Amino acid sequence: MSPNRPIRRLFPILLLNLTGFAIAIPVLPALAYALGASPVDVGLLYAVQSLGQFIMAPLWGKFSDRLGRKPILLATFAAAAILELATAFIGSLALLYVARFFVGLCAGNVATASALIADSTEGKDRSKGMAIIGISFGIGFTLGPAIGALAGLLAEPGVAGITGAGLPFAVAAAMNALTLVLGAWLLVEPAGSAEKRRQNRQRSRPGSIRSLLKKRSVLLLCGMFFFYTVALTVLEGTFFIYMEALYQFDIVEVGFIFAAMGLLMALFHGAVGPLSRRIGDRPMVMLGVMLLGVGLLIAPIYPALWFLLLALAVATFGRAIVHPGILSMMSKLSSAQGETGQLMGILTSASSLGRIIGPALGGMIFAYISPAAPFYFAGILLLITGLWWWRLTDR
Repeated sequence: MSPNRPIRRLFPILLLNLTGFAIAIPVLPALAYALGASPVDVGLLYAVQSLGQFIMAPLWGKFSDRLGRKPILLATFAAAAILELATAFIGSLALLYVARFFVGLCAGNVATASALIADSTEGKDRSKGMAIIGISFGIGFTLGPAIGALAGLLAEPGVAGITGAGLPFAVAAAMNALTLVLGAWLLVEPAGSAEKRRQNRQRSRPGSIRSLLKKRSVLLLCGMFFFYTVALTVLEGTFFIYMEALYQFDIVEVGFIFAAMGLLMALFHGAVGPLSRRIGDRPMVMLGVMLLGVGLLIAPIYPALWFLLLALAVATFGRAIVHPGILSMMSKLSSAQGETGQLMGILTSASSLGRIIGPALGGMIFAYISPAAPFYFAGILLLITGLWWWRLTDR
């Protein structure tokens, strides 16, 4: 692989990193339960992790301006490997909170990867470069849960520690260690001074937030994306405990369901281009929100497993067309060179805030109302948000 292609070299590294991070998504509740957690704790653990990511993302970017992109990425890979391994051995719920917060701090390195892409591209090619982040998320969040499920096959059920629910985290640690080794070999630091790196990062971050949010269309898309993320993460934090409570599923079965939904969503992405050309981005987003909302709303109505999976398939198709539709609409709102990166950064910030609020809210709804309530809440929230957004964007 040519050393003058830093983005091509970044792609496998970012993919491995995100796959390792995604291993924890379906299996974290099992470890929390083994340590005596409640449904509220499960939601808060996801929220704490997202909070760490939200806090550290801009700081990693600033540190990488001074020290370079590659050293910061390698440092976060090494720290993630140590923290995931520590999680595998953790024996108390309090320490699990601390560990997942610090794992979230490491996950903020995606901002540094974005900055490396900005260093390596110019003008119109930058958006193409940024697309590898979305591709890495899509593949990583399909492979990660599947790997976690396979690790769960070897784990002792119902106990913490590396022989039990902690085993998938040891696999995540190994994945991050591999990422570190390959990153040290493959990653190339783009040429440029610290000031040049700072300027490139600023062009790809959410600068001038207040002035951009004064644009009505930008504000409405951010609002839509925020509530969309809240709805998804309300379920992300409670899906395992719901499946355990109603169907006695363990981390293996839930992990494979997550992986199947990820694969299904990747297949459904093939419909995005033709559907967008046929009906337009705005109607496509609305259709996706309605399908996602209806799918989640009806999922718990009938207790048969086949019905739940069918409803989730409908919801997955909706999700597959909502996210790229919103990104496409936001990118078209750019009125100046370099503004696309800022707009995407604002959109990412809206999503990050949703990821802090949603899991904690989902855990409380599950604990204090009913196991099915997070589905109803997420479905109703999406339907109301979709109708609100459609009505206010009719001009």
